[in-house]
Amino acid sequence: MFDIFISYNRQDQAVARRYAEALTAAGFSVWWDVTLRSGEAYDEVTEKALRTAGAVLVLWSPRSVVSRWVRAEATIADRIGTLVPVTIEACQRPIMFELTQTADMTHWHGNTDDPAWQTLISDLTLFIGKTELEAAALPISRSAKAVVETIPTLAVLPFDNLSGDAEMAYFSDGVSEEILCTIARAKGLRVIGKTSSFRFRGADKTTRNIVEELGATHMLDGSVRRAGQAIRVTVQLVDTASQLTLWSQRYDRALTDIFALQDEIAAAIADELDSHFTPAKATVAIDPEAYDLYLRARAIYGQDNGLAEQLRCIELLEQTVARAPDFALAWGLLAMFRALTLPRTGDNDAPDRRAAARTAARRAVALNPECGPAKMALALLKPAFSDYADKCRLTEAAFRQTVGDATVTNFYAVSLANTGRLAEACHVLDDLVANEPLVPTYAATRAYFYRSAGSNVAAARLAADCLAEFPESEYVAAVAGVIAIYNGNLDQARAIVDAAAPGHLAVVRKALEFIETAQDLDASARAGWIAKVLRDTAPVTYLVSVGLAAHVGEPELAIDHLLAAIREGRPIAYSADDEGRGVARANLSAALFGVHTEALRRHPRFAEVCVRLGLYTYWLESDQWPDCIEDVAPWYDFLRACEDCATSLA
Repeated sequence: MFDIFISYNRQDQAVARRYAEALTAAGFSVWWDVTLRSGEAYDEVTEKALRTAGAVLVLWSPRSVVSRWVRAEATIADRIGTLVPVTIEACQRPIMFELTQTADMTHWHGNTDDPAWQTLISDLTLFIGKTELEAAALPISRSAKAVVETIPTLAVLPFDNLSGDAEMAYFSDGVSEEILCTIARAKGLRVIGKTSSFRFRGADKTTRNIVEELGATHMLDGSVRRAGQAIRVTVQLVDTASQLTLWSQRYDRALTDIFALQDEIAAAIADELDSHFTPAKATVAIDPEAYDLYLRARAIYGQDNGLAEQLRCIELLEQTVARAPDFALAWGLLAMFRALTLPRTGDNDAPDRRAAARTAARRAVALNPECGPAKMALALLKPAFSDYADKCRLTEAAFRQTVGDATVTNFYAVSLANTGRLAEACHVLDDLVANEPLVPTYAATRAYFYRSAGSNVAAARLAADCLAEFPESEYVAAVAGVIAIYNGNLDQARAIVDAAAPGHLAVVRKALEFIETAQDLDASARAGWIAKVLRDTAPVTYLVSVGLAAHVGEPELAIDHLLAAIREGRPIAYSADDEGRGVARANLSAALFGVHTEALRRHPRFAEVCVRLGLYTYWLESDQWPDCIEDVAPWYDFLRACEDCATSLA
């Protein structure tokens, strides 16, 4: 076991040697790849050293930031809490490490008397725990850390369809996805999200791809053959480092035993990986045709979650629960889709559909008190601008009880933003994207939240990465366009719009038109024009329009319009042009803390908005304060403004 593992790019070997020699002279035991003895397996020894080192010193340079191996080593070190990054040459670090404190050693050439070097040595000593006061506890802390470091990362691949019917592909995907979810609900094992791991099919199912793209230590693959109500599942667990098959098994079962089979497979994986976790137990036997419908709905939603797809999922899930009235997950998913498709301009619109969503959610919770999608649905059925504590309680429970469900995780991040906790939302999305690195929706949402949190440069880089990685995604283009607009790069936003299909990216096009028109008017004409634009949307007030008014220099007019709508009880919504991408109505207050309303938050009377909408009361009672307290500090004292407003309105 070494004190320090040095991660670097091969082209920086001379610099790495300088660090290795100086750290050794300072009394540390150091591992870097020249430490390998002849005949040792590179991957095996390197991974063991990486996971058992007290600190992983990552040397960032223009060459290492683009190295997959260095990035992978840094990711593992960050995950297990041993990352100590330093910059050895000016460069832009990978975006996920931008928020990690990094020592600037670009000037250091080996002088051990250098103050920066001495500070690094001091930090490493404290980090590793080699002070005299902590020396006695070191074996214990190392032992405890080893438990964390050895947690494996599993990629569950889409099982091959051997049924001889191409239409049955959704079924084999569904079986492997359900096995993934069963495993992910347990503790002691990190499971990569379905949307990322399911990108690898056929010839792409190689250990090299799984390691390089997903960073998995193990992969689970298999095949499914179905004949009527009989099913045969063949499964194998592979160690990606050694490429050895650790375990394989064939199961012949009736389709009614599918949930018990999933638990059996999960338990076998637990035994093989020695992770000391207990898989969730089986629920009830499900009618084969009902299960088939459930898997079809999951397959559709995995491809796209637009309104048309959600309505189709509702149709399939209604058929599912009609056949299997005790199927809790189907009821929960049905409730969530019903809640998501409700109108977004009023809390009492479509009462029959709202009641149907609530009934489905309550049925799911009655069958399984830990049904995460059902609890998320109950939160989504709450009115806008109210019940903040209940929403937080429900979404927190859904998130904690539904490990590995990317949809629930994404909505949980939005629920954090609903009360202004943008930094926490960004952390949740960081983890989500780490688990689902190949999903454009989550990557773009993270970019949007970073920009909403005020990380302008990081958000722009994230958006650019998304555009390069997912050039066909309309949602990615929309987010990138919005970020470009509010970063002041209108030319880039225009280029994004011009590259899109005609009529698409309406929210970006309308924002550009609004800003360009306002820029062409003098101050007096601009105020009159904006007032008319805001009046013309009556009776609805759209937060994106109000935010744009503040953005182009009319914050007083914008805040007057919004406060009038609140006082008079007029409907408030996100945008008329969001193409279904706006937040669900229950989470509408998240828009108050988004990028569109940044200029609005800088106005002192924004505090009155928060007081009148009940947010200030929630913050006082929960002691969960919004990030905007610090964000608007250069303009005014947000807490004092809220307190003064609450006193005056009492």
